[in-house]
Amino acid sequence: MPVPWRAGPLRRAPVVATLVGLLAAALWAGVVSSGRPLPSAGSARDPAGWAFRDDLGQRVRLPAPPRRIACSGQDLCDLARALLGEGAVTELPAGMEEQHLRRRAADLVLLPAVTRQPGLARRLRARGWPAATLVWTDVEGLPAAALRLAGWVDRRDRGQELAATYARRLARIEAALATVPSPQRPPVLVLAWDRPPVWAGPGSPAATLVERAGGRMAPGHGRDPTPARSRGGWVHLLRRGTGLAGPGAWLAGEERWRHSHWPASTRVVTPLLRPMVPPGGPPAATALYLPPDQLLGAGPQALDGLERLAAWLHPDRVDASDAPLRMVPLSVMD
Repeated sequence: MPVPWRAGPLRRAPVVATLVGLLAAALWAGVVSSGRPLPSAGSARDPAGWAFRDDLGQRVRLPAPPRRIACSGQDLCDLARALLGEGAVTELPAGMEEQHLRRRAADLVLLPAVTRQPGLARRLRARGWPAATLVWTDVEGLPAAALRLAGWVDRRDRGQELAATYARRLARIEAALATVPSPQRPPVLVLAWDRPPVWAGPGSPAATLVERAGGRMAPGHGRDPTPARSRGGWVHLLRRGTGLAGPGAWLAGEERWRHSHWPASTRVVTPLLRPMVPPGGPPAATALYLPPDQLLGAGPQALDGLERLAAWLHPDRVDASDAPLRMVPLSVMD
């Protein structure tokens, strides 16, 4: 899995050149991991007519390019729908993928890098379900992910169109914020869960979103009682009910909060409808509400979240008139 980019936004090369280079390289190579037709079908030794390698290096063989997809994970399903259309994609409940698969329901099962069921892809293949894993960690990897998946499902033209659109939107935000000096980038806390209080921080998809939106993660990390469970000082991925962070990780988040001090200008961004900040928390009267998939995800909705967050942090530079911002009062516990 690629390591999330960590440097500050101002030290990064212009994203336009980076994304253009990424797209050109992927297209020149015929799309990394893309599906390629095999020799003519019908051979006893090679009956499949379509094959590709997924992001884990597993070879997937199909009679023909897949037209019906079953997938697990909102980000992955959103990307599949953008490529194939709503009617071609069935979303499987996380943690219950095997129970909801039915014979002939799909030509291919798409899985994210992390699931609630270890070994799920291997078990599905053993039961005769072709399964592929697509890996990307944050919104920056969305254009390349669209290209790879498009190759697997033989929709390269649509994939190039989507990747170019995603790249243009990323580049627009980068260009609007490239000249914002560091002192004008407000410190931001991402309150991902309030009981106990857990904050997303450096290394998480939410942190990448904040940095690209012209903010900076608030300092004051304090002690780290369980460093093996975190990346960059805070819990890596935070979403209620996913099972991706155990009780130790939640307690670590609360411990870090208790030993941290936030600047007075700190902004709070949260996927919670009614966030609650314990005594001594950030002195903010309001927070920006973004749905979980816009704030904590890495799919097409996260790109919407990036644009909304950038417009909230820098309304003089980024217009989001087509996506009204939703401010949420912060209830401070007595």
